[in-house]
Amino acid sequence: MRSGLIPLIVAAGLIGPAAAQDLVGHGGPVGALDAGQGLLVSGGFDTRAILWDLDAATARNVTRFHSGNVTAVRLLPMGGFMTAGQDGRLAVWQADGRIPEFVTPPGQSAIASLDVSDDGAQVAAGYWDGRVVRLDLASRETQTFAAHSDRVTGLGFLPGGDLVTVGGDLLLARWTALSELTFRVGLPALPNGLVRGDDGLAVIFADGALRLYDDAGVLRSDRFLTDRPLVSVASGLGHIAAGTLDGTVWLVHSDDLVPRQSFMAANGPVWGLAIAQGQLFTSGADGTIRRWSLDGAALGGGVAAAMPAVHDSSRGAEIWKNCAVCHSLDPDDHTRAGPSLYGIFGRKIGSQPGYDYSEALQAMAIIWTPQTLSDLFTYGPEAYTPGSRMPEQKIAAPEDRDALASYLERIVADAE
Repeated sequence: MRSGLIPLIVAAGLIGPAAAQDLVGHGGPVGALDAGQGLLVSGGFDTRAILWDLDAATARNVTRFHSGNVTAVRLLPMGGFMTAGQDGRLAVWQADGRIPEFVTPPGQSAIASLDVSDDGAQVAAGYWDGRVVRLDLASRETQTFAAHSDRVTGLGFLPGGDLVTVGGDLLLARWTALSELTFRVGLPALPNGLVRGDDGLAVIFADGALRLYDDAGVLRSDRFLTDRPLVSVASGLGHIAAGTLDGTVWLVHSDDLVPRQSFMAANGPVWGLAIAQGQLFTSGADGTIRRWSLDGAALGGGVAAAMPAVHDSSRGAEIWKNCAVCHSLDPDDHTRAGPSLYGIFGRKIGSQPGYDYSEALQAMAIIWTPQTLSDLFTYGPEAYTPGSRMPEQKIAAPEDRDALASYLERIVADAE
């Protein structure tokens, strides 16, 4: 843990009533949340997982274990919490433990989804390569099976111990406690997440729809909420919350998906959602975990106006807004989730002094040029720089990739 983090969070707790304060402690985007039992656990792109005391609005435990992003987190019913990472590992933590009490070996691919059974006996993790690993927390034994031909975008335990999964192959499947297939049904669009609600299985889709399925995979209800992809989902207290790529959160009734509220919760994607203690918690690109009432009212600081693109109004500057979440253009500024990109061209990958790169990145021979930058966003970090901590993302249009490269060259030239 970096020195000064806990005092900073505690000092922030003096601003107002603790139960209404936003939570600040991550050094970059926060992509995973889970809440309950007066606690919230968060996982960030900065490799940290933080266990928060919600009543005191302070960090109870700050861990930094995974090699790369913490991609999923879950509280354990009997105490402690789970973390999953871009490194493919699962880690079991005691609430106040500084090192995990159990860790699985590194995986062949990153973990995309995670759930814990109601009795706290089992954990299931879905991987980018379509596999599912079930971990028995008492025996530490694992079962591994191929659930999908593409990324397991969501999964959840049913009350009896069966598991339901959705994947990038546009399928919903149910598996017995012995990991035997019960059924598969086709889905109408790409699913981006799954959560068990009070009245069925809520699945969010890239087409902006929220759909409710029963335990047999039969569609019960669907609701098109937006023309933007839904990227996060949570349930609780008779509500389902769905977060979008543009920062909107939708709160709907869990039984019929009738919308109650929609509001802007972030300047950018809402990567994490959780419902507990009569509150909604959201997280996104700026690293702040925000509190909201179930009527959509900000209980903490709310959302500040979006920062304008730096220096000019070019197309490259607009694209840079997304990069600026994790990177700075100031020399030697490594305070965000990623290193400064000042003077990136002509430099070997993983060589910027003062930043803690992964070993995989340091071992690569890539020299950054406008062409290699374009290649990165053509193929995506998973394929082009495997083992890096960079979240998977692509820039589809060649002219946009060129605009970003021109912008980076121009900003550094102007600064010099």
